[in-house]
Amino acid sequence: MKPINVVGAGFSGLTTAYFLVRAGRSVRVFEKSDRVGGLIRSIRSEQGLIETAANGILNSARLEQMCAEIGVPMVHTQRDGRRRFIYRHKPRQLPLAPAELGRLAFGLATNLHQLLPRESESIQSWGERVLGKGATDYLLTPALGGIYAGDPLQLSASLIFGRAALPDHLQTTKPAKASVRGTVAPPHGMQQLIDGLFEYLQTAGVEFVFNHDAVLSPNEPTIVCLSARAAANYLASRAPELAGRLSEIEMLSLVTATLFFEADAARLKGFGCLFPRDQGFRARGVLFNDCIFPGRGPAHGETWILGGANDPHAVNLNDEQLTDVIRADRERFFGKSDRPTSVHLTRWPNALPHYSIALEHNLITLPAPPSNVALVGNYLGRIGLAKILERAHYVAEYVVKAWA
Repeated sequence: MKPINVVGAGFSGLTTAYFLVRAGRSVRVFEKSDRVGGLIRSIRSEQGLIETAANGILNSARLEQMCAEIGVPMVHTQRDGRRRFIYRHKPRQLPLAPAELGRLAFGLATNLHQLLPRESESIQSWGERVLGKGATDYLLTPALGGIYAGDPLQLSASLIFGRAALPDHLQTTKPAKASVRGTVAPPHGMQQLIDGLFEYLQTAGVEFVFNHDAVLSPNEPTIVCLSARAAANYLASRAPELAGRLSEIEMLSLVTATLFFEADAARLKGFGCLFPRDQGFRARGVLFNDCIFPGRGPAHGETWILGGANDPHAVNLNDEQLTDVIRADRERFFGKSDRPTSVHLTRWPNALPHYSIALEHNLITLPAPPSNVALVGNYLGRIGLAKILERAHYVAEYVVKAWA
């Protein structure tokens, strides 16, 4: 039985390889860089932990099972980290006026048919139709903007709420409920999860080939676990129509800045705060790292997030310009100027697919890959590490049967 090639050793590739190994298949993983993990990297400084990408993952029964098997413990959000804020003149846990709350309650009490998104309906349009303008502007779009970094006038309600009629080759499994709900992370950061998967796979006999651009063989079973653009380049010769459609997917750029402060600096205890676009901030939001998970200190650390669909040029700012933008936003947020003891910037050009109506239309009619190829990635209708995990599980189960 031929080994299955996995192209890409990011989170998608590692979890896909994990499920293939558990199903009894031999696996080879090809990675063009010299390390596993893709965007995910945890850096331990003297002042605290720096996450270059995701700081946690939504818990599920499948994640719990995987972490138990690979020997990576998970910690849950601390009590202070359960408080989430949206800024409306000041940080608020519920940023709606009484009349807006009434309109929201009325909208949610309507029949199910009215709640369902319509074809090609944007999040902004769906929200105003169902929830009212106040709840849309100061609850829905900031919350989704923190996840998707998209333009609410373009974000697809059908894609985001899982109602788009995706073809069979883009389906996934639904996550089973975890023993404890919420966001979790390894004690030493997300890199610990990546390292645990890598060590498990090596022990299981998986062959890793680094600094190598894999070439698609006409007959070898291959799972492509790359970004949309990288997948398009990889498939260009073997599946030109599919590659062309993948190359059309709009990608968004992000910047994260982790700052550490002295003990007397202003702070807010909570998971973080999101900024509606009319509140005068350039940042999309801020995370209060040492409040979310234990062991993220010893210093107080914050991660500010910029970029996305409505600020595509943030990634092009130099270090001094980015630091000045964040200092100004932070002073406006706290009403106090604190000089950070250190600043760590991470730029991710073209990192995130825009979950737009254009992407909805693209995916609904996306051609199937060749019979010996499958796709796993955050551009296929589900975003976030937890949903990538489920897609990896679905694809692994499917190919084990189809490629027996």
